[in-house]
Parts: sequence; structure tokens; C-alpha cells
Amino acid sequence: MSQLEPMPGVEDESSWFQPPGRGRGDVVALLAWTVAVCWIFWDAVSLRGAFFYFDVTEINYPYRYFFAEELKAGRFSRWCPWLYNGLPLFSESQAGYLHPLKYLFYPWMETWKAFNFDTVLSIWLAGAGTYGWLRRHVGPAGALTGAALFGVGGFTWAHLVHTSMINALASVPFAVWALEWAWASGAWRGVVLGALAIACQVFAGHLQDVILCSGILGSYGLFRAATAGSKPERRAVLARTFGLVALGVVLSAVQWVPSKELLDRSPRAGGLTYDELTFGSWSPELLPTLALREAYGTRARDTDWMDGFYPYHEMDAYLGLLGLALAVVGAAGPGAKDRWTTFWALLAITGGLMMLGRFTFLFDYAHKIPILGSSREPVRFHLWVALAVAALAAVGVERLQRPGVVSLRAAIGLIVVVVVVSAPILFFVYEPVWNDPKRWTLPYHLARYRWLGRELLTGAARTGVLVALGLGLAWRAAKTSRPTLRAKLAACLPVLVLLDLLGAHKDDAPTVDPAYWTSPPEIVNRLKADPSFIRVFATGDKSSGEPGFASEPIDFMRVRDTLNWSLPAAWGLASSKGETPMIPRRILDYTDNAMYKAGRFDLDSVSHIITGRLQRSSFVPNTPVGDAFVHVNKNALPRARLAGKPFYAADRQDAVAALTRLNRELYARIVVEDPARPLSSDAEVAGSARITTDLPEHVVVSVDAQTPAYLMLADSFDPGWSATVDGKPAPIVPAYVAFRAVYLDKGAHTVEFHYRPAGFTLGLTLTAIGVLIAVGLIVAPRRIGVGSLDHVPLATATRLRRIWIAAVVLIIALSILKIGPTGNVAVQNRWDRAWHKFTWGSGIEAMVERRK
Repeated sequence: MSQLEPMPGVEDESSWFQPPGRGRGDVVALLAWTVAVCWIFWDAVSLRGAFFYFDVTEINYPYRYFFAEELKAGRFSRWCPWLYNGLPLFSESQAGYLHPLKYLFYPWMETWKAFNFDTVLSIWLAGAGTYGWLRRHVGPAGALTGAALFGVGGFTWAHLVHTSMINALASVPFAVWALEWAWASGAWRGVVLGALAIACQVFAGHLQDVILCSGILGSYGLFRAATAGSKPERRAVLARTFGLVALGVVLSAVQWVPSKELLDRSPRAGGLTYDELTFGSWSPELLPTLALREAYGTRARDTDWMDGFYPYHEMDAYLGLLGLALAVVGAAGPGAKDRWTTFWALLAITGGLMMLGRFTFLFDYAHKIPILGSSREPVRFHLWVALAVAALAAVGVERLQRPGVVSLRAAIGLIVVVVVVSAPILFFVYEPVWNDPKRWTLPYHLARYRWLGRELLTGAARTGVLVALGLGLAWRAAKTSRPTLRAKLAACLPVLVLLDLLGAHKDDAPTVDPAYWTSPPEIVNRLKADPSFIRVFATGDKSSGEPGFASEPIDFMRVRDTLNWSLPAAWGLASSKGETPMIPRRILDYTDNAMYKAGRFDLDSVSHIITGRLQRSSFVPNTPVGDAFVHVNKNALPRARLAGKPFYAADRQDAVAALTRLNRELYARIVVEDPARPLSSDAEVAGSARITTDLPEHVVVSVDAQTPAYLMLADSFDPGWSATVDGKPAPIVPAYVAFRAVYLDKGAHTVEFHYRPAGFTLGLTLTAIGVLIAVGLIVAPRRIGVGSLDHVPLATATRLRRIWIAAVVLIIALSILKIGPTGNVAVQNRWDRAWHKFTWGSGIEAMVERRK
């Protein structure tokens, strides 16, 4: 008997999954979703507050400010001269140059406003896309439930500070929706639309989302093919699944090819280590946070869970007990034998297993797998869980709206198990609170105790009331025989799910007075008014994550005074510093090996150094400006200058060694990697160099070389730069490992530098080919008879789920216990850092300034 043949005594579920036609219910549901998103992000939507905090402050906002300013100036500048002495920002990708939403907002309004709308609209689209996808299967109430769980579930809040991930998140449901349409219709248009969704993820600037989404699509396609009723269906499913992913990759090549080129020149080129890859594994100690979001505090004010392990906020996997209960309802009953619900149940189980990361042996060698081995923080597999739970919960609400018997026994059992298992974990974690009460006696600590107590009680009350009310409505709906009443009762469930998710995360959308971005610190105005200013190097005392740990008021304006991270770029100041995980290796080699006392800031033309109080003694004299201290570096060399007395390095490693060996000699010599060696090592030079055109992608230097010399430009070396001398191509060689140099003969010269990202031409060519393929697929006729139905009975569904669960349990068990050489049973070392004791060591207290 075929897997898809109806079994004796089993109702054909394909008739059960027939969603009602679209109408007023959809308008109401989408309006409810819109109101919910606007409510939780009201400060941002109403423009009363501006997003900031963590990566927003360090990376996303400064990058996008530069991008927006260039668009307003009529330029599409892919090189940012304001960071790291110059950064290939397009290749770095997180500015999201090609993401459609950038052109909806950024060219027309202030960056902070565009940033607000860009972020909130992405979250709205994630929910709206989920709603549209699920409406293929269920009614408005069920689809709204799924939209809530995916749109404002834990994954969104965990990565709200990673704006590029939020932009990419919006594409996920659209990609799944398009794939299902391609399967069902047999048309290739769905493949093209899904490929565009994948391409938009790449354009958003966070390639890990592409890997996770492609994993969902690939798994879905393989499952669908394995359960197909015929070979033609199997071939059609596989062709459309992997054709969609492949076309998305080709369409987005203009972005990912330059990004891959930069990756190959970054410290990540060799992949991640095991520790780096599994950094951010979801610990079983977090199980209580599935029942109570505030179990260890919130992002707004957390305890020192995980010994201050920073990704605490990224560990948010909260979907609410009510959402999980509804998912269990959807996975049971008539839907338990359905092919569609079976896949999402298996994906939820698989995603939960993958989230554990280092706590299972599955990741022991994952860091050696190309591409996948560079996808860090396994907790991000929660994306799989969130989407799967959204689908199953949607079916659960739909079941409660339809006639028929619905058992809540399994759903209630899940709630009881989670709560019962969470109790001893919480008791263990908080044990020092009652066994060592004299450890924290300061008024500050006592205030935090009172706050934590209130938060735990409020969270428990909210969760308890909403779960009880939700189960009560579900029970009443399941028992009544009146279809209208049943539908109305079940329609209240998505509202309760929304209230639960929004109430649990009400403090997780950090905004600040827009003046944070619109009124620059005093130090910015001071630097812009100083005619000697070239570049700034800034370092502060505080963390960009401080707002998230604050349990008392903080003057955020003072925190930004030191212009730490990438903040100089937020106000158009050139900086020798920045923040990015994709930093070119040459820049890192230079900053690690050219020490301050050996003239580092002189060589890279840093004219001003800004510090916080803790670093001010390293740079004397200094002048207080606001909450920062400014040191003027009078020895800073010009950005463009003639240099001689070369030290010829054979390669990058040799040049790095020279930086340390030559020490203060670097001020009078130039370290170049030039195989031609046109100058003698003792050659003195004379002449002048002056920058006459200074645009991000075009720099012109007018040179009067009285002797043969190297023109040294203290801007970052990058293979995307080319040079001409008096209109003729000239090679650019690395200087001091990280900068650019061009050899010049004696005489007057015009040296022009032009930028085009390395790999951009190849990527653009591949994208053009992808566009041609997409156009061909759009006009291609639909093949009749190759459609694949979503909802058909699967004879092996129950057995498959049991095997899947048993395999997961076995994997976890084998990852916990080990047998020693003497036959003794012990816990594997991977669990050594799995459990922690409560402490107040985190937060603002740990970062408070130690003043004498």
C-alpha cells in the first residue's frame, strides 16, 4: 500500500483542510496584527523614540547612515571611508544595499526615522507573510495565531538588535508560501517568487538566515518527495525545491560573491573553531523560560544568568505555553495523519535538537563542514521551531473552530511537564538567594531583589491567567455543538496568544530620545570645526549592551560621548575604528601589530584620539569634552604623502613581522610588498602630495615628486581599488600591511584611485543570468499533472513521528553519559558549563566606573 493511500477507518484529511474563502475575517485579522505591531513598537512608529542598543548602535545604524547620505547625494557608494580607514561596506553586506525596503525609506527621510520604519515593517511583513501562507490551509483565526507566533515570537525579540536578520526574517514565510504554490500549481512562477524571497534575504545582509531558510525549504522538499505518490510528483517536487534555492542564489550573486571574496580575506576564512561555532547553544537550563519569559529577568534587566554570557538576550525561545499547547492540538487528532502537519511536527523536533548545539554530539565536527561550519550560534535554529509551531498552532485553532471531537489531554500534559520540570531547575539556580542572603545587602541589590520579585510574580500571573483562559475557551469550544459559538470562542485564542507574546516582551524594544542620533555630541562639533582633523580613534568605558542590563536610569547621551564602536560614522566623521565580524585580515594585522608608541596613530593619520575616563591616562595631554577626553595627535602624518627608504616585505606575514621589528623606524620608512623593488632601501624622497578629489569611490591626488618615491595613501588596501598615474594603469601595493602605495617616477603626476568591489563584476554577471532564467520560467507554460497536494493522509505518519522522537532522545542520551575506562558512568564534559548559580554580578553594577 502506498504511503499516501487512505487507510481503512481513517477519514480523508484532504477534505478537512479546506480553508474558508477570503473576506471580512481576513481584514479583521490583518487589522488586529497591524494594531498589535504598532502597539508594541508605538514609540518607534510614532517617531517618539529611535532604535538603538547593541548591534544597532555598533553596526547597523552607522552603516545605514552612510548609505542613506550617499543616496541623498546621488551616489551609490560601495566603499565607506568613515570606518577602519576605509571599509568595503557593500561587500560587508550588513548595510543592505540592495534590499528593497532601503529604497522605500532611506533616500527620502532622516536615517533614524527610516531605520524605525524599516525594522517595524520587516516584522509586520514576517507576520503578514505567515498569515498569507497559512491561509492556504486554515481560516483567519488560525492564520493570525501562526502570524503572532512567528512574527513576535522569541526569535524576533532575540534578534531585534540584529536589524539585517529582522530584514531577512520577512522573507521566510514568503519563500515557503511560494514553494507550496509551485508544488500545487505545477507552474514555475512560484519558483521565481520564492527565489526572489531568498535573494532578498541575501540582500538584507545576514547570510545565516539564508542558510536556515534554505534548510527549511530543502528539508521540506526532501520530505515531500519521500512521501510522494508517484515518480512524476517526486521529480517535480525536487526540481522546484532545489531550483528555487539555486535560482535565489544566482539572483543574489551580485551581493554574495563580493561578500564571499571579503570573507576569504577575513579571519573567518578558515572557518570557525568548535568553541566559536557552538557559542550560543541553547542550554537546557533555559527550560523555565519556555513557561515564564522572565524566569531569569528580561533583556531590560537581567540577572547574571550564564555567568554574564552576553547572548542571554539571543536565547529567547519563548512562544508561550498557550502557543505550544495549541501546536500540540494541531499536531494531534485528524491532522496527525496529514502529510503537511507531519512535516512541521518533525521540523519542530529537529529544530529543537539543533538548538542544543554543543550539548549534543551532532556539532562535534560541524565546524569542519564548509559554509555550515561558519554558521554560529545554534540557538538560531529556533527559527525552524518558531515557524513549525506557528503552522501547528494555526491548525490547532482551526480544529477548535471546526465540528468534531478535540482532545486537550496532550496539550495540558505538555504544560504540566514543562512547569514540573522547570520548578527544580529554578530552585537550583536561585538557591543562593535563600542559602546566602548576606551576600547581597547593598540598597542597590535590595532594590533589584524587589524588582525581580515583582517581575517574576507579574510574569507568572500573566502567563497563568492567559493559559487558564485559553484552555478554558478551548475546552468550551471543543465541547459545544453550536458551530457559531465554537467559531467565536476559538477566534479569541489568537488574541490571547498576542497578549501573551507582547506582554512578555513589552520591555524588549529599546528606544531612546531621537536626539541620540539627531543632536550630535559636543565632541562631534568640536572635531568638525578643527581644521587639523583627519581621522579619529575612539574608545570608551561602557558597553553598547549596557542599556539592556540597566536596572536604574542611564544618561545614554553621555555614554555616546566617547564615540566608541562605529559611532563616528553616524555623524559623518572618518575613523580608524569600527565594528564588524567581516573585518579584512590586513586591517586586523595592522591594528594588532602597529603599537601606539611605535607610531600607529601617526601612520594611519589619526589626528584626534577620544577616550573615556579609564583610558585617559594613556594619552596625555587630554582635554575633557562632555563625558569624554580628547587628545590631539600633532604627529599625525597626512593621508596622502610621499615616502621613501622602503623596507621590502616578501608577503603579508613578512610585512606584519616588520611592523614589530622596525618599531619607531616606521615613521621614517615605508613597509611595502612590491616585488619590483624600484627604490633602494636608503632612498630619500622630496616633494608634495595633495588630495584634490575625495569621494568614497574616487580619490585624486596631485603629486609633485622631486625624486622617485612611493605615494602613500593611508586608506585601507583592498583588491577592489585600481589606480592610474597620468591616465595610465599603475599597480597598487600594500603599505604597512593595511594601506595603499603607488610607485612614482620623478615629476608632476595625477594619481587617480577608483573602486569597484572585488567580485562585483562576476556577481553582476551571474545575477543577470539569473534574471534571464527567471523571465524564462515566468513565461514558461504550466505542466499539467505534476501538481502535489499539501494535505493527504500519510500512512506512516504516526510511526515516523515516534521514530523521530526516539532518535532525538537517543542522541541526547548518548550526548550526556559516557563510560569511563573502568566501566564507570559519568556525565560528558560538554555539560560542564550547563548549570549556573544566581548572582547579581551582571548588569550596570558590573560596568560601573571605578572612580577614586
